[in-house]
Amino acid sequence: MMSDRLALAFPVFVVALLTALSFWLDAVVRTAPPLDKDVRHDPDFIVDNFVATQTGLDGLLQHTLRATRMSHFLHDDSTLLENPRLIHYTEKRLEVTATSDRALMSSDGEVIQMSGNVRLTRAAVADQSELVLLTDSLVVTPDKGSARTDQPVVIRNATSRTDAVGLEFDYRLRQLELLRDVRTTWQRSPAASP
Repeated sequence: MMSDRLALAFPVFVVALLTALSFWLDAVVRTAPPLDKDVRHDPDFIVDNFVATQTGLDGLLQHTLRATRMSHFLHDDSTLLENPRLIHYTEKRLEVTATSDRALMSSDGEVIQMSGNVRLTRAAVADQSELVLLTDSLVVTPDKGSARTDQPVVIRNATSRTDAVGLEFDYRLRQLELLRDVRTTWQRSPAASP
């Protein structure tokens, strides 16, 4: 008789114990501090030989972004590009190319922060030679056709070299504003030599 009661009580005891354990685990999990999202900075996906293009409503190519590797990080929605190359095409099909060692792209893809050996090249046009801009850091907004930096820059074309600190460049309108400490050295054009 005693063994029958024990046999009936044992499953009830196990269920009660499991119920109590479930409530305890739930309370521990709810009161545990959240994990620091910055503890791990592992990409959730990686794309080698990354290429992205954007066209306008007219179907014409607006810009192309290439990188040897693109890594996306879910915890902060950041995108790291290695050896990026951004080619922007203006309405007049003028190419503006920006390259660097690496770049961070905003989560909406609107802003690209290029860093390390940044080189921006505006192709030659009928009345102007190729323009090359060198700096360590450049913020490019492809949809607006603009680039800016507060870092030292060197700007070269066929006849001059300009050193400055900071610039704002609207490459659609071909307007360049140098912010401070501007020094220009003019060179005689080879065609103008006597």
